[in-house]
Amino acid sequence: MLSRDEAPKTDFSIDDAEGGNLQDFWGIILSHLRLVIGITAAGMVLATVYYHFVPNQYLTSAKILIEKTADQQKSYQDMIVPQVRGEEDYYGTQISILTGQPMRTRVEAEIGAPEKLYLLQAKRLRNTRIVQLSVTYGDPVMAAKIANAFADVFVRESAKQSSFMSRQILQLIPDENEAAGAAGGAATGFNKEEFVGSFSGVSNDPDLEKLKNEKLELESRLRELSQRYLPQHPSVREVSERLTSVENGIRERTRKIVSNLRASLAGDVNITNVRVLEEAPVPLKPSKPNRVLGVFFATVMSFLGSSFLVIAMDYTSQKIVTEEHLRKYLGLPFLGHVPVVKELYKNKKLRARSSEKLMSVVDALTADSRLSDAVASVRTHILFSMPYEKSRRIMFTSCIPDEGKSTVGALLAASLTSLGQKILLIDADLRRPFLHTHLAVKNQKGLTDFLVGNATIEEVIVSLDNTPLKLVTGGTISPNPSELLASDRFADFLAQASERFERILIDAPPVLYIPDGLIVAKQAHSSILVCGSGMVDRQIARSVKEKFEAVGHPLIGVVINRMNYEGEGYKYKHYGSYKKYYAGKT
Repeated sequence: MLSRDEAPKTDFSIDDAEGGNLQDFWGIILSHLRLVIGITAAGMVLATVYYHFVPNQYLTSAKILIEKTADQQKSYQDMIVPQVRGEEDYYGTQISILTGQPMRTRVEAEIGAPEKLYLLQAKRLRNTRIVQLSVTYGDPVMAAKIANAFADVFVRESAKQSSFMSRQILQLIPDENEAAGAAGGAATGFNKEEFVGSFSGVSNDPDLEKLKNEKLELESRLRELSQRYLPQHPSVREVSERLTSVENGIRERTRKIVSNLRASLAGDVNITNVRVLEEAPVPLKPSKPNRVLGVFFATVMSFLGSSFLVIAMDYTSQKIVTEEHLRKYLGLPFLGHVPVVKELYKNKKLRARSSEKLMSVVDALTADSRLSDAVASVRTHILFSMPYEKSRRIMFTSCIPDEGKSTVGALLAASLTSLGQKILLIDADLRRPFLHTHLAVKNQKGLTDFLVGNATIEEVIVSLDNTPLKLVTGGTISPNPSELLASDRFADFLAQASERFERILIDAPPVLYIPDGLIVAKQAHSSILVCGSGMVDRQIARSVKEKFEAVGHPLIGVVINRMNYEGEGYKYKHYGSYKKYYAGKT
């Protein structure tokens, strides 16, 4: 037996849960299967109702080809406007324009604002120059109309934008009637001749370049001859005439290039690099919601959520539920478990109906093989855990009411008689005697009557039908049961009974708040604690264990009751006032 200092801690910690494995988790889920199924079914029903009312949405797409301007034949813009070389930057800009608010305003002005909001998305198809414009809307016809309207308006706006620069450049190029050298505004500081000379068509023309080089040579030669001869000298005049001819050729060549450029700009006004490849068709089927997938996903999430919930509840609960909890938090041996006996529980309801026969534990053991095997296992653990001398007087108690100590004691007593032993079962719960109900007898003269001197031992020992088991009921309700159990009369009663029976099983009251069970423990050889599965807190059970150790009669082990109970009919009620309960106010 562990000492008080060696006993394991009762507080739950994360370390306690680290030993869990998948099998443990699955066992927890199975133990709360009805709750898990209920939450899962509720999630599935709610998802079904939700998706039933969610309106259909239709998706349709139009494809737009957007050629980069830099990839077209070079024009005036090549030299004037810096080109965006990044593919992502260029197409990202076009997509932003396509889905921007100005475009939405123009489209809605043309087709009328939709009654409901529509979802507009655009993306560039990978490794292509195609942008896919998608529209999601509740009306399939309107969805196609919106997508096509966006594509058409985008093409028209792109054409307008592409001609804007051309129109601005045309205003700055001198016409044929203007003298290139005199063109420009001296007041503004802008020279059209210099502006025209900045065009790539002018600066990169080979013929014009040749003429300019020749002009440079002639000007250099003319400067040399002017230093040696007068202007009337034939050599000077010849070079001057040739220089004038070259300058005329430069102006004529420039004029032709500018004329061609003007024609090119005028022709580019109605040309755009954007066109619609595919119009958006009218969708035949809704794109969302996917009701089957949605309900399935909700069902799976409900199952996983409920499973996590019951696992978390189990690991954070402070209740004694399994054998592992006894080892971890109490340090007490596990003597076995007893499943709930629904037929005996019904005795509580039938107790007030004299016309209906109550069921005995003997009948329950005979009728239920699972129950019989469980009780036999408990019996074996008890008999092999201590010598015969220490097992002649065995007391059964619990921490709080309704954990099933009377049921377990009666079942074990009935099981011991099958070994051919003389067994006496005593109901020492004088505040609330209930043991006689499980054995289908009436509570007339009992232990209280013997202790106060109103009956002999022969008068209080009751013989049961169809079994050698003998019973002593609680008898008349006494106002001072603790004093009666602590009297020499009770010790004398046990001594006389020990001479007649091989083993005596005592059903004692719960010991959390009243001393009756501890008083009886002093007269018993061994004490066994009955814990209802999931009914008592670990700290409470630890407190009860320490009380028995304090009086020098430690518990020999624990029987877990209702461990396999499935949840039909029985509902545990937590009694807020233990003293009122045992004062008879039930």
